[in-house]
Amino acid sequence: MQSRLRLSTKCNAAGKTQLEDYFASPPFKVLTLPNYQAYWPQGLNAIQMSSSPGLLGGDELDIEIRLAQHTALSLTTQAFTRVQSMHPDQYAVQHTRITMAPHSRLFYLPHPLVLHKDSALQQTTEIRMGAGCRLIYGEISIIGRVLMNGERFAFRDFNSLLKLYREDKLLLSDRIRWQPASMDLTALIQMENYSHQGSLIYFAIDKSAAEIRALQSALQQQLSTSGDILFGLSQLNEEGLMLRAVAHRADELQELFAQASAYLKSLPD
Repeated sequence: MQSRLRLSTKCNAAGKTQLEDYFASPPFKVLTLPNYQAYWPQGLNAIQMSSSPGLLGGDELDIEIRLAQHTALSLTTQAFTRVQSMHPDQYAVQHTRITMAPHSRLFYLPHPLVLHKDSALQQTTEIRMGAGCRLIYGEISIIGRVLMNGERFAFRDFNSLLKLYREDKLLLSDRIRWQPASMDLTALIQMENYSHQGSLIYFAIDKSAAEIRALQSALQQQLSTSGDILFGLSQLNEEGLMLRAVAHRADELQELFAQASAYLKSLPD
């Protein structure tokens, strides 16, 4: 299966964000929603949907998102993405490219990715931001169907690369490479006894290091957790923050990221 999703935004005469161009091939579909949120009141809310039961060997997914100046998009997904079992020589591949024109805003937090037994996934995500952009982007990965016997770290390969740029300057490169057959992923500073891990990244282009440091302190005070979850909040080298967390359940990470995202969305420019 080779699937494509293309969407771009524009501002209407009232300054509200709308879809400009949109194309999706099966199993993709995008559903726009009424904007009842107090945050980004002129923004567009949408759900990225899929009719597929998951990613299979040989699947190639290509996603491209373009935001026009002064538009705001909040994009979520319909359900967990499951990478299904496949033959030893097969992979699923997903490429995502996001371009943000100056002073645009994007919130993009897909549902968790579940790596089934004997699965392999290669994914790349590239995000380019212009002046004054605001980005909240998250990923959650699960090391298998952990309630089933023999499914912990039973996938074959997970190779994920995320790169974020301010125009052509690289601000962040984050790679996750898991190969359970050749790595002890339960070792110290790896996943240890946890089964779910996630990252939430925030960029406020043109903010100073001092402003980001103050935001880090304020956000730290906003976050509260329940259950056995471990997280850390770090200031990036330039203009951003990263929240990294591990847990035993997806809902624990989703709740933590929801708290952080709500606070970050509410911030004035």
